[in-house]
Amino acid sequence: MAMAKIWRNRIEAGTQMLSHCPAKYREMVIELIRSDLESGSFSEGQLRQLVQSGMMTAEEYKEITGEDYE
Repeated sequence: MAMAKIWRNRIEAGTQMLSHCPAKYREMVIELIRSDLESGSFSEGQLRQLVQSGMMTAEEYKEITGEDYE
């Protein structure tokens, strides 16, 4: 769990890409990001910024939010 949180922090900070996350942590990282979105500690706007900056793909955005990136 600790490594998943580290990866979540890196991805949300824009210093690491979800695509570089080891497969064994990926699902947990996505769940942590979803939890942050629900709690408001990370916003959908911030997630969109990651896509705009090239740190996340539109497909990964959809995987996390369930919505198409527009």
